[in-house]
Amino acid sequence: MPCIQPASPDKVKNMKEESFIKEGKGKLRVTIEGSETLETTVNGRLKSVEEIAEMLGVEPKGERIEAVVDGVKVRMEKGKLELEFESGDRMRIERA
Repeated sequence: MPCIQPASPDKVKNMKEESFIKEGKGKLRVTIEGSETLETTVNGRLKSVEEIAEMLGVEPKGERIEAVVDGVKVRMEKGKLELEFESGDRMRIERA
């Protein structure tokens, strides 16, 4: 049984949306909602739930992540990632 580790804020510092995307076939829609809504489409695919859980230093719950890391709410399931920041801004990355 793996040891559950607390979330690691040091690993999250300076992460950008590119941190969650890897090269590959496919398109992703990146939406940032704040005072304005910005939406773009990028080539690539989301990293797996396991890869992102390891990056954030959290333990996945099956094929899902629901955690708060350094004040950022992280929700992920296969093909969709949502980050909600303390300021109320949100970022979604999902398959297009």
